[in-house]
Amino acid sequence: MSSAPVRSEADVHVFRADGGTRAERAGFWWRRSKFWLLAGAALVAVTVAGLVVGNIGGRSGEPLSMTNPAPEGGQAVATVLRERGVEVTSSDSLEATLHALAANGRGASTVLVYDPLALLQPGQASRLAGSAAEAGAKLVALAPGPLATKHLNPELSSAGTASNTDMPASADCASPAAQAAGTIDATGVDGLGVGASPSLQVYRGAVTCFAPAGSTAGFMAANSTGDVTVLGNPGIVSNERLASRGNAALTFRLLGSRPHLVWYTASLKDVTAASHPPTLAELTPAWIFPASGWLLLAAVIGMLWRGRRHGPLVTEPLPVIVKASETVTGRARLYQDANAQDTAVHILQHATLTRLAQHLRLGTQADPAAVVEAAAARTGRTRRDLEALLVTDVPLNDKQMLTMAAELAALEEEVAQR
Repeated sequence: MSSAPVRSEADVHVFRADGGTRAERAGFWWRRSKFWLLAGAALVAVTVAGLVVGNIGGRSGEPLSMTNPAPEGGQAVATVLRERGVEVTSSDSLEATLHALAANGRGASTVLVYDPLALLQPGQASRLAGSAAEAGAKLVALAPGPLATKHLNPELSSAGTASNTDMPASADCASPAAQAAGTIDATGVDGLGVGASPSLQVYRGAVTCFAPAGSTAGFMAANSTGDVTVLGNPGIVSNERLASRGNAALTFRLLGSRPHLVWYTASLKDVTAASHPPTLAELTPAWIFPASGWLLLAAVIGMLWRGRRHGPLVTEPLPVIVKASETVTGRARLYQDANAQDTAVHILQHATLTRLAQHLRLGTQADPAAVVEAAAARTGRTRRDLEALLVTDVPLNDKQMLTMAAELAALEEEVAQR
């Protein structure tokens, strides 16, 4: 006899309740989860790449930012000025701007002010203008609001807005920078301006330039010394419009006349925090309290007027005896006001059937068909005509209902007489 081959322990398949070896479990987990792992890794890679690309060179997506290469950005102006030897510094707060003015020295700076969200308070505008005057710096403000314009320099004032037009605006003034430009664009750029509106601002000052047709105000105004200038079209400085007409000549003469340019864009850093949370009285408009008092007085007068009694109450012993004719008339008026012709017709038919049953001695609980048959035999009318008159529900108007009521009364009188 030959003996059976001996199987080693390695050849014997051992069942494991935990799903196999560690490698088998890892392979099963990878096959089940690899889609979500790969998708998550791709998402992370795309996000990181976007952040890296967006931050290359410190680029910004803000309108008229000196690091924004988009059409509404201002990178082209900053780059050209740097190539001409002007040191361009970015600032996003009033305090940083004032510090830069002090550090650059007297008469060495130009400050470009752009406040698209109108965040600067009048006091902050006055403070900026005063510090610039002390430092001998030039101020160039892009589309400032009426209050900010007044506080930047008392010789300047806002004259409202102007519509966009494809026609250029001519200098027509004594400013050397405006005369060198000749003409500028009178068309705004989307996303630029106060409140991110493409509307253009016009101003008046000691020197007023680039007036639209038929207007005495212009897109550019300056004080008598030329230290403070306001431009009503921020698009002149943008990458998109810089090379158009005389925009570049005007921009570089206004911003590149000093060795330092502080590119100041107002931000939330300029919003002063409240020393304490506002109370309800501070948040409530001033007209609320007098208006509320007036409305309360009017309500009291209205209640006294409409709520007064017309004489004393009259007592009457109950039960009250009311004539049948009055109840019939009152109910009929209710049906008429409710436009309930169908209900009125049904009541007339039911009342007539009840009285006919009494006349024909069938009892008040008689079936309508039996009443119709007995009435037909008594009067000689056809059963079909009487069913149409006594039983059938037909929508009627007021005139037809009156005719039907007369026919029912005539039928009841005819049955009673026979």
